[in-house]
Amino acid sequence: MNHVMALLLGLALIIICTPARAQKTTQQDSPARKRRSSTVEVGAQFSSLTLTAPGVRREVGVGGRVTYNLTDNVAVEGEANYFPSGSTRGFDPGGSILQGQFGVKAGKRWEKFGLFAKARPGFVSFDGTFAPRISGTTTINGRQFPIYDVDRIVRATHFSMDLGGVVEVYPSRRVIVRFDAGDTMIRYGPHDVLDFSQTPEFFRAPSRTTHNFQLSSGVSIRLLAPKEEGDNNRRGSNQNQESMPRFEAGAHFTSLTFNPPRPLASDVVILDENRPLTESGVGGRFTFNLTKWIALESVLNYFPTADGVAAGASGRVLQGQFGVKAGARFQRFGIFAKVRPGFVSFNRSLKLVGTEPFSFGGFTFVRGIFEIGRRTFFANDIGGVLEFYPSRRWAVRFDAGDTIIHYGERSVATFFVNPAFVTAAPETRHNFQFSSGFSFRF
Repeated sequence: MNHVMALLLGLALIIICTPARAQKTTQQDSPARKRRSSTVEVGAQFSSLTLTAPGVRREVGVGGRVTYNLTDNVAVEGEANYFPSGSTRGFDPGGSILQGQFGVKAGKRWEKFGLFAKARPGFVSFDGTFAPRISGTTTINGRQFPIYDVDRIVRATHFSMDLGGVVEVYPSRRVIVRFDAGDTMIRYGPHDVLDFSQTPEFFRAPSRTTHNFQLSSGVSIRLLAPKEEGDNNRRGSNQNQESMPRFEAGAHFTSLTFNPPRPLASDVVILDENRPLTESGVGGRFTFNLTKWIALESVLNYFPTADGVAAGASGRVLQGQFGVKAGARFQRFGIFAKVRPGFVSFNRSLKLVGTEPFSFGGFTFVRGIFEIGRRTFFANDIGGVLEFYPSRRWAVRFDAGDTIIHYGERSVATFFVNPAFVTAAPETRHNFQFSSGFSFRF
């Protein structure tokens, strides 16, 4: 990972130095190009942060960004993201997350898109971090033992460094579509830990640094966009509307926040509902435009790291949705609603395939025969779509909606009832899903 980041920074330096040789040509550019480097950009984004230690924890959130372009190639910017779920509490990390990064973006900008490297120091703050302390002592058999306050929860803020790359697409002179990917390195400082398996139980853990993949996508508005750029874009828009392409093929990144069904325990106790579980994946899409307003499309997504949503629904996830997209399409963007039935399939799920009798203590019982295999459940994707058209052949797309999964009956073995297994009734769960990507239109 460090080698990749070093390569990106080196590439940025090469790009920055390149315009110096072509300075004479740049000076002959239109006034619009000169003024573009002084514009201010304000944007909003969706972000996915994968925390790698302890364990693997994926969080999804929203954020905002302000960018000031010093030149066409160099900009300073500040960004803040909030991850509200707070799916776990712990010594490090724990609770919901507030992130701030402030630094430099450098690269190359063309007419329709830009490529940049970024280096942005900042902080990541967790509001649900355990901070145990000794609150007193007690005497047992003549010996004194400490009493620990384990319910004390505080906010813990750690230094972070965001290194990565940026892809920008310019569908018009005022709108920027942006994708960020990189390594958010978090430096956890020394902290107190309570572990009853060690002696002493209360000790000071050393500092450590973790590498965490982060992907963001969003839209920005140029507050000081030059008028001259609009003339070029208006000329291009006529070409964009000459004839609408009938077919679109695209790829995207997607995150699905599972709202799991109720867990089943082997002692026949139905536990409280699980906390949401976010998984990240990749996918492809094919669209057939019937008219300017209505299209048929199919989507296939793969989530390679899903460990388990619940008993009977675990393993890596394959998702397929097939349906209709309908809405309004304008020169540079389109807004649509979508309804797409389909399926969500888990490749390593526990499933009941039969029963058999067995004897114990002179009594006859019935037990379940279980196998580990693929289980597929009906799913319906309902939501909205926002598209941008930087050219006639290319589209940038954002999807957000509710993926409704209907889980069928799920069973686990038990030793306390006859038959010796317990089965949960079918359940329907609503799950937020967000996708962003590109499409080629032909």
